[in-house]
Formats: sequence, C-alpha cells, structure tokens
Amino acid sequence: MDKLRTRFGELFGEEVSAQRYFCPGRVNLIGEHIDYLGGLVMPAAISLGITALILPTKSSKVRIHSTDFNETIAFNLDSLPTVKQKYWSDFILGVLLHLKQQEIELGGCDILIDSNLPKGSGLSSSAALEVLCYFMFHSVFAGTEPDRTQMALDCQQIENEFVGLNCGIMDQFAVANGKENHAIVLNCNSLEHEFVPLELGEHSLLIINSNKPRTLAESAYNQRRKECDEALKIISSHRQVKNLIEATLDDLKLISDPTLKKRTRHAITEQLRVQDSATALQFGDLIAFGKLMNKSHASLRDDYEVSCPELDFIVEELKSNPACLGARMTGAGFGGCCIALVDGSSIQRITQSLSETYKIQFKISPSFYGCKPSCGVHRIT
Repeated sequence: MDKLRTRFGELFGEEVSAQRYFCPGRVNLIGEHIDYLGGLVMPAAISLGITALILPTKSSKVRIHSTDFNETIAFNLDSLPTVKQKYWSDFILGVLLHLKQQEIELGGCDILIDSNLPKGSGLSSSAALEVLCYFMFHSVFAGTEPDRTQMALDCQQIENEFVGLNCGIMDQFAVANGKENHAIVLNCNSLEHEFVPLELGEHSLLIINSNKPRTLAESAYNQRRKECDEALKIISSHRQVKNLIEATLDDLKLISDPTLKKRTRHAITEQLRVQDSATALQFGDLIAFGKLMNKSHASLRDDYEVSCPELDFIVEELKSNPACLGARMTGAGFGGCCIALVDGSSIQRITQSLSETYKIQFKISPSFYGCKPSCGVHRIT
C-alpha cells in the first residue's frame, strides 16, 4: 500500500477500489510568446504532474482533498455554486458545471489530489488540474474516455469564461495529447499538430525554477500583445497579413518604431526557430536544437524583453558549462523557470554549481527538476 492510498484511507475510510489517474504538466521547449500571434509552439508533456485517487460514493457530495493545500473542499452536486469562489477548487468546480451542462450524469465521489509540480513555476498546473478532473469524471461517470482535443478546448473555455484567466490553448492541448519521448509542434490557430521525436539518449531535460515571483508577467503580457497588434496594423496597411508571424524580415523596414520592430523580429524569428527545431529533432540533432534554444533566449531577452536578471544569469551559467547543449527561459517571463538540455550524468554537478553561484548573486536558491517527455492524461492501472 503506497502513501497516497494510506492517506486516502485516513481521509475517507475506504481506499481498496479507488482508481488512480495522472495528468502531466508541460514545458514549452521553444516557441515563446507567439501562440497568441497565430504561431507554432513546441510543448512537451513532462513526467512531473498531478495524481488523483477517486472513489465513487452513493451520496451527492464530491469531496476533494488537496495535499498541496492540506484541506478538503466539498460540493453538493444538487446545488453547485454557479460562480467562481476565487479558490484553487474553481478549476474543478468549472469542470463539474461544464460536464453537467453536457448532460454527463455525475455522481458523488471522494478524491485525493497530489501534485509534484512546483507552484507558480509556469509548468501549467492549472491546465493539468482541469484536464485531469475532466478526463477522470468523464471516464468514471460516462464510462468512456473523452475526445482529447475537444477536452482541451472545453478546459480552455472553462479557464477563460469561468475562472477568468485569458489563457491560450497550448497548455491544455499539451497535457491532454502528450506522447512519451515526443514533443508536439502545434499550430495554435488551427490546432493542426505533429509529434516530433524527442529521443534524449544520455541527455535530460532539466527545469530550473528561479524562485522569483513573476510579478510583472501579466502587465507585460498585455503590453506585448498590444505592441504586436500595433505592428500588425502597420504591416497589414501595406499588404494582406492576418497574423504577425506571417510577416517576413523584409517587412521590418515598414516599421519605424524601434520597440515595435524588435517585437516583430522576435515573432518572425521565433517561428523560424520552431520550424528549425522540428527538423533538428527529426534527425536527432540535439546539438542544433540546443543552439536554437540559446538563440530563443537571446531573442526573448533582447527583442521581446520578457526576461529578467535571474533568468539571464541561469542561462549564461548553463551555457558556459560544456555539459549543457542549450538553455532558455520558458513561460511568461520576469521570473519562473528555465529549461535546459544537459548531459544526464552531469546533473548533480550542474545543480550544485548553479545553486552556489545563484545564491551568492541573488540571496535565494533555485529549485531543480529533472524530467522526461511523458504521455498525456491517463488512468494508472
């Protein structure tokens, strides 16, 4: 009997027939800040994620215990709140309301949720929680697995309209559709996608959390979107362009404002880096892929200006280590995480050295998470 089953028994009194489900987090390997511009992104589901144990009951109550928050929340299916409670359980409440609207006959149940995703790190814990609960409730109470792409779209809608967070589709799509030892090249407009092999061999993905709160991320995100809209208006006044990533480097001469020119250059070149990365991975060329990761970070730092001293320091320290093929910030920026491609046998030396230099520089310690490309949400049997 494992620790989660033991804890489930302590909380709810019965654990023998509880079913176990898992939803991964995700990391965006390359293609940052171009999802909302109609661009290509390259996320991968990762081996870190959220686990849930669920046991149907004969009551109308849904009782959910989170080990992260060390508390139990209960909902009555006969009288679910119809507005968000401004709490972590809103992601689950939104799923319950949506499935009821879809006429899924839900029943009472006890649920234990446990996560090893670091909070606020940009590894998509909210999308993982939504998709996990959607998949789990649908499987248990409808008796079938949902269509994964439709599930991702529904969960995006729940987060946009019920929770009130204006996220794109990438996070939900990646954790729903992830494939072991593969990354996903996803067109965020059309949802056309392909899996590309991510055969790491002796190398590993290493996530480094700067542990700097992302205090400027939301305001900067809105400002960047506005700047990109302005750049698109300028280019489209000269020729027909629907999205900024349809622009070319020749179009930069149409833009006189230096800030708008930089934002446009990032969008165009980051799109090209995703395409080049897909080609490199198809050929198993990790060295080329690592160089593209480095170039992506430089563009995010200099042209899109969403990095910060902490992230820049981590990337530069890693780039100076021959055991690292490439590193870049990942996510919204201004804090959060970096992703690096490193020699697996050198991880302990890399993390020890970076911990020491980072703490001297910033008076806080980073956190490290080794992971590998994982499959999407699934039941564990």
